[in-house]
Amino acid sequence: MIKVNRINILLNENIVNIKNSLYFLAPSVLILLVSLFTFPIFSRYLAHYDFSVMGYFESINQIFLPIMNLSFYTYYMKDFFKRTQEENRKVLVSLMLFLSGTNLIIISLGLLILSIYFKVVQVIFPLFPYALLSLGSLYFMLYGSFLSIEYKMNKKGLKFCAFKSLMAMLPILIGLFFVVKLGLGATGKMLGIAISQLLLGVYSFKVLYHKNEFDFSIIKEALIFGYPLIIIAFLDFPTTYIDRILLERQNDIANFALYNIGLKMAGFVFMLASSVFQAFEPDFYKFASQRNIKRFIQCVLLVFGFLFSINIGFSIVSKTVISLLTSGKYTGSYQYANLIIWSNFLLLLSYLLAVIMVVKNKTKLLMYGKIILSIVGATVFVIFINKWKFFGAAYARIIINSSNCFILIMFIIGSSDTIKNLIKNHFKKFLNKIDNGKIGE
Repeated sequence: MIKVNRINILLNENIVNIKNSLYFLAPSVLILLVSLFTFPIFSRYLAHYDFSVMGYFESINQIFLPIMNLSFYTYYMKDFFKRTQEENRKVLVSLMLFLSGTNLIIISLGLLILSIYFKVVQVIFPLFPYALLSLGSLYFMLYGSFLSIEYKMNKKGLKFCAFKSLMAMLPILIGLFFVVKLGLGATGKMLGIAISQLLLGVYSFKVLYHKNEFDFSIIKEALIFGYPLIIIAFLDFPTTYIDRILLERQNDIANFALYNIGLKMAGFVFMLASSVFQAFEPDFYKFASQRNIKRFIQCVLLVFGFLFSINIGFSIVSKTVISLLTSGKYTGSYQYANLIIWSNFLLLLSYLLAVIMVVKNKTKLLMYGKIILSIVGATVFVIFINKWKFFGAAYARIIINSSNCFILIMFIIGSSDTIKNLIKNHFKKFLNKIDNGKIGE
């Protein structure tokens, strides 16, 4: 009887976990479907200039994101299950209140620095209203992100699904009104995002904030914990987002738009690919930690073989698909998308190699790798963009992520005693053959 009860408890727990997993996955699927459905509508009403300016300020956002969240999300989740409910509430309120104040200062200083940069460099896009809309969206998005984490950590799958779906749908619906009905172009699209983040941010703050329980000792501990993660986040900028900052200097609105649309289309493929990767990620960790090389390799071949076939399939139909999705206006973006999908494929491969590093407890090497890659990335982007412009940027992405994989493989080999001994033994045998005059045998 006791065994039956235990089995029933385990079954019920698994059913709950499966339901929550589906709830957590559903918003990503919804975002993909809605984006694919609405992209043709937006593409009819948005000009080359609109796609260019949105892509440019998306990169600007990535500069501010690490210092506007300070890795507080990770800090909050780190010891979530070790703290009581009351302690979690106090930590959450302290983190939110601190970010509420500091982010106002960061946005003010940021706008001042950007205004100087735009004037000195003579950026082809105006600073206002785009910078204000972008940074304002980031300010209120933080509250929505905290509420999403709260739902996820407490395994409130249905609430998480509903809120994340609303976060995805609301900017699109409001954006459609401003872009299609009022014809506001990029301003309307970004205004839709800003208004939706404002509404959801205010709602999230009201749900999460109970009473003033600010504790600076929590902030101090969070900052000490988070500063290496902030540095790592900044190191992603030269390898992922700096390309659009550099491409703006080419003063070619038409190709800049096609490049940004190519990134967007490749992003749809990456969204699908990363969902597949994340589904198998626990198995990667499991087999790597168990040193079950055979099962690990089988799993890798299955996942990356499937992702490779997706890329091949997309490359074949991309021109037709993008022509349909953009009403024939931006068909040329397929050339960039076909290159960027392979960059994203290599990015997922680097995630796999990072799993091995984490299991081997070599996380410090990961940070060293990031530092090396940020230098390589910035250098490659500058050289390739100056030489080959927009196609140079697309090829640079492939080279950068290939370099990342190479660096991680070298770290894995360098930190593996088994591989080092194997190489050493083969090298000794080679030297012995030379000494014995049997090198040709």
